Amino acid sequence: MKSKTTISLLLLGSIALPTPKETIAAEINCDSIVYRNKDVCLDEDGGIKRKGVIDPDTGMTVIELESDNNWNARKFRKIPWGLITKLKSNFDGITEYAVFDKNFRFKYPTEQTIYTKWTRDYLEGSYSVKAGCGLLSCAFGWPVDEGDLPSPLEIKFSGKKYTLYGDNGKFQLPNSLVNKVKNNPESELNIRLRKLVVPIGKKTVLNLSEMYKNLPDEQWEKPVIDLLVKEVSNGLSIKNIAGMSLPSVVTIKSDGGQGTGFVISDDGTVLTNRHVIGSSYNQQFNIETIDGSDLIGEVIYVSRKDDFALLKVKKSKSLTPLPICYAKYPTSGEEVVALGSPMGLTNTVTRGIVSAVRRSGSDFDMIASSSTSLIQTDAAINPGNSGGPLLNKNGEVIGINTFKKTASEGLNFAVSIVDVFQQLNVKKPILKSNWVRGINECGNLKPKAGSFFLVVIVAMLGIFFTAFAVLKKQKNNLFRRFSDVQISFKKWLLKKLIPYIEETKKEDKGAKK
Repeated sequence: MKSKTTISLLLLGSIALPTPKETIAAEINCDSIVYRNKDVCLDEDGGIKRKGVIDPDTGMTVIELESDNNWNARKFRKIPWGLITKLKSNFDGITEYAVFDKNFRFKYPTEQTIYTKWTRDYLEGSYSVKAGCGLLSCAFGWPVDEGDLPSPLEIKFSGKKYTLYGDNGKFQLPNSLVNKVKNNPESELNIRLRKLVVPIGKKTVLNLSEMYKNLPDEQWEKPVIDLLVKEVSNGLSIKNIAGMSLPSVVTIKSDGGQGTGFVISDDGTVLTNRHVIGSSYNQQFNIETIDGSDLIGEVIYVSRKDDFALLKVKKSKSLTPLPICYAKYPTSGEEVVALGSPMGLTNTVTRGIVSAVRRSGSDFDMIASSSTSLIQTDAAINPGNSGGPLLNKNGEVIGINTFKKTASEGLNFAVSIVDVFQQLNVKKPILKSNWVRGINECGNLKPKAGSFFLVVIVAMLGIFFTAFAVLKKQKNNLFRRFSDVQISFKKWLLKKLIPYIEETKKEDKGAKK
């Protein structure tokens, strides 16, 4: 009886309770802590699967990601490897576009992995090495080495080799390489690391090509720069050059590091290297002057053709521009002075000579176009010196300190200031008719003629007083000689008179007797 009652109740409940028509699966959010590192949220490269969105600024499908985290951390798994990523800082709103790649090369008993970040302007990367690998894989290997990609770095793409020089694992990309990747998305891209060639993923190359096609080549209008003719002195000492020039040299600081710049016009325009400011062109930088003042500089122009950029400094009344040698290139053997902030050591002065002036070719296309002149010097240029001025013996700017060949000593290079001003279409200043005889070979004013006459007058006065002193001395000698003659004559006279007087006295005595 009880069993029948139980069955009846169950049948009644099944009729009374509604049954769902369809089971709804819970939505998986790969950004949540619960699912972030689950297999369902990881792609084949170990990165988190993310949905792409259409970027309103470029029209590209991008993955949005915060840039305030250190992407280079080996265990940072948020990176969408091989995809176009739009990085935005929640701290200051700076944005940039990049494609990240992670690839490895296995060679028993080790495995080397390269992590790279590719932007429109630079490549940044690191490596890690595992040991204890098996014959077929390195599933149970252990890390034995890691660090930033070393300089110089060799890259090969579409049959052409590129040698990049950089610091702290960051390298500026040659414009020629960017254009090749843009137009050849199917070609292979390889990096050589310690004689081991590591390939970059095909998906990475495809999306790099897509990113380069959609990012504008030149997004800046060339600013109007009023070139000033300044009075300079000839053959200054290193001490005088440093004292006169350092107040016009500034240190440019950002989250990614620091570099150097210098003032070129009265409105506070500062010239520096492109690689100092990176690819965040909407960024503002802290500008520190020689007296410790902190100013704000905003990027107003960036050259992808050559390695330079311009910033406009706010409240720059205390900054005075340096004289520019705009009319000629330097020649080999000239003495030069490099100013900057190597390794964060502000107001550093180094000296040397111009070793050569050469056109940028394939060996230097990472920093300048083939038509640009590079000044080779043995004046020391180190990380942090980039963007500082290279000066001649009159304190005039002849170039922008740019880079050194890391594996060599005394091989440092500066981009010619003449070519920089030509690219900016800077017009030469109009010279006044009464200046013609007073203009030096760089286009600046020689010292005022009054200074020359003053030197002549001082020299003549010096000669006069010297001659007067000599004559006075000779006159004193003449009087001394005359006195000596008088004394000698008196002695002679006394010598003659004394015997005569004594004889006369004897005669007088005899007469009295």
